[in-house]
Amino acid sequence: MMNCINTIQARCRIVAALIIGLLLVSCNAGSSAGSSVSSFIASNEQSVQANTCSSIQYSAPSGVANNIVFKFDKSYPCGQFINGDWWVSPEGVSSAGVTITEISPSASNGFNGFEVNPASKTSQGFDNRVASYQSNLMPTLPLLLNVDASVVKAVSLLPLSNSSCRPCIQYAAVLTVSPNKISDSANTFRPGYFGVNKSFYKMPLTGWGSLLPKYTTTSAATSAAPTIQQIKNNYAGVRLDHLEGWVGEYLHPLDTMAEGASSVYGAQIATNNAVAISRLMLSDFDVNNPLHKAALANYLQMSVDYQSMASNGVTWPADGGHGNGRKLPLLVGGLLLDKASFDSAISQSSFQEDTQLYRSTVSPFKALWGKACTDAEYWSTTRGQGGNRDCRDPYQLIDGGGYEIGTVYQLCCAAMPWKYTALAISMLNVKNNWGNTYFFDYVDRWVASGAIASPDTCAPYDNVQSNYGITYGPSSPGVCITGSGRFILSNNNADGGFYSSDFGDKLWLWSKTAGL
Repeated sequence: MMNCINTIQARCRIVAALIIGLLLVSCNAGSSAGSSVSSFIASNEQSVQANTCSSIQYSAPSGVANNIVFKFDKSYPCGQFINGDWWVSPEGVSSAGVTITEISPSASNGFNGFEVNPASKTSQGFDNRVASYQSNLMPTLPLLLNVDASVVKAVSLLPLSNSSCRPCIQYAAVLTVSPNKISDSANTFRPGYFGVNKSFYKMPLTGWGSLLPKYTTTSAATSAAPTIQQIKNNYAGVRLDHLEGWVGEYLHPLDTMAEGASSVYGAQIATNNAVAISRLMLSDFDVNNPLHKAALANYLQMSVDYQSMASNGVTWPADGGHGNGRKLPLLVGGLLLDKASFDSAISQSSFQEDTQLYRSTVSPFKALWGKACTDAEYWSTTRGQGGNRDCRDPYQLIDGGGYEIGTVYQLCCAAMPWKYTALAISMLNVKNNWGNTYFFDYVDRWVASGAIASPDTCAPYDNVQSNYGITYGPSSPGVCITGSGRFILSNNNADGGFYSSDFGDKLWLWSKTAGL
């Protein structure tokens, strides 16, 4: 975790909006016997299938300089998935497979890299400014592929001389290579980009829209809601989110993960993911409307990608606010696409919403905030000496965070995102699938009264570090030296927090009157 108060303060400012344009992709049809050269631009409203392509272009929202182009040695059958991403196949053209001859912008000097079937959660070959860069993860061109494969290309954020970029990726796109033509790809999701095994989920042609509940809310909530067009645009394009821990933020493409802000931080991701699916449950959502279907399809494509990551061991652990927001899309995928495989993915991973929260074993068994740490780690931050700033109380009496209890990460990066997540889960009616009932107890408590700092029977830090274990700290493992309480005046910040949403707050008020 980046334990820097300036970073937290910077994230808590209102940031300037980044206008995310509609993702457009284009394909240049190759000339062959009996066919003419043509070109077209397609979006989710007009998926084009079964053409032949000698090159495929993804148009970056940030401008043509960041467009991604895949070029082949000949024309191959090609088409688009439901979200507009492209596939290409050698079927009927080459028994050897598809040969990619060029990918632009060209990779060089550790920038603008690409990988085939990324499979490491600790290393990457996209940008040498991002942690654990390994150039050998990027294959050489020309590249022959004859099995199901995801070619993931990144465009490095300029200027390349900026080594402190966060994120360091401007744009990314995925080209899927399949040995066979993909039938009905306009109703098929691109397989998850992470890992070798590829699952092709289809959007059911009938009935699936009824699986999303519909709600008529207050006019105040409805008027504050994001538009369906905004959600469609915000969820267009791939999200590179497999690099584990806080360093993963450096890999998040600005074009496809900022969603109307300049932040690609986990707390913002969590708020956006909860608010978006809640918006799609308002009564005006119509699955038969092409725009509405496209918005949900883009959201579900994110779910499919997370399924590929989680099922291959990627986790989003408690780490300040970095790991929030990835579990909810998996629940949505399980509800609308395939419960078994998405539930299995959830069981194989771990998430910040679970590991930064726990049920106290001390009566009255309150839901408390903080991740597991040692006594020494907790008291190090309590004394202001640095270390993990989201450690739980080792005596399970009050919220964690040491002397920053009720502020910093608890206030900044969990409170509001978790509030909207709990609301979305309630609206989806999948509380039982969440697998963590005290999550909802905690959210309700935070909204009602904020941090818990008392009653507390532990002795406070007396400003003498050497008195650890004598006048403050543990008297035995899991038991504190008794005293007047550590932070008894810090019950605060009820319903406070950053990364907030006006729509989410108004929807919360409505939900209480609706009995959710």
